[in-house]
Amino acid sequence: MDMKELQEKLTEKNLNIFQQIRYTSFVLGKFIFDKNDVWWILFFFFISCVKITIGFISVSTGISSFTNILQIFKFCYYLAFFLFYQKIIFKIEEKNYSRLDKSASKFFLLYLIYYIISYIFRYLPFPLFLDEFNLAFGIVSLVVLVIFWIYLFYFIPLFSARPFDLRESWDYNLHLIKGNKLKMVFPGILCFVFSFSAIFIFLLPIVSLFEELGINLLLLISNFGVIAGEFINTFMVIFFIILHSIIYLNVEYLDRKIK
Repeated sequence: MDMKELQEKLTEKNLNIFQQIRYTSFVLGKFIFDKNDVWWILFFFFISCVKITIGFISVSTGISSFTNILQIFKFCYYLAFFLFYQKIIFKIEEKNYSRLDKSASKFFLLYLIYYIISYIFRYLPFPLFLDEFNLAFGIVSLVVLVIFWIYLFYFIPLFSARPFDLRESWDYNLHLIKGNKLKMVFPGILCFVFSFSAIFIFLLPIVSLFEELGINLLLLISNFGVIAGEFINTFMVIFFIILHSIIYLNVEYLDRKIK
């Protein structure tokens, strides 16, 4: 199967979960075995190595400046993932890649909005309220966050890969969501469960080995657990972004077909 055939598959009908995973694995394989595209995958794991290293240095030395450096790398990490959406969609559609400065400027706008919202919530005087109010506010905030997340299902791949501004992307995102709200829920839960299970399965045989060697299990949890968790999480995020892009294109292509 090539990318042209994949486009046809995405246009034919709504994909089931098995088809979504199959096509996601196909695209992931194309990235891994392409000497030009594999650098995207390696870059994400490189950033993960940097995050792990800086995290350990920061904890062991207590130097707060390393935390600031980590925030910079996280920013680059999220920027790369945003651009990765465009890379995936353009690769599937066999398009030439657009200028990165335009895509990066879109990300900066989103990050600015996120920073302002997080700054406001960070300095709200929650401690002044009663514990019951904090609990109720936390529950309401969680519900609002889940609803907002659902209504962002198709916004990120749409905003990153299509020549729309913020308002146009949001409006078309709301249009695509109609009748397609649940298409991302089960795959998202599946990726989360698989990621958690993979970490557990990876650590389980090592626990027995550490016990035989008489090594403190706390060391295993704090060090090997962090490293394994970071790499597995990075792989699953890459897989999820490709899966997300596949589902988005399937919904968008079928919407165009109806029109």
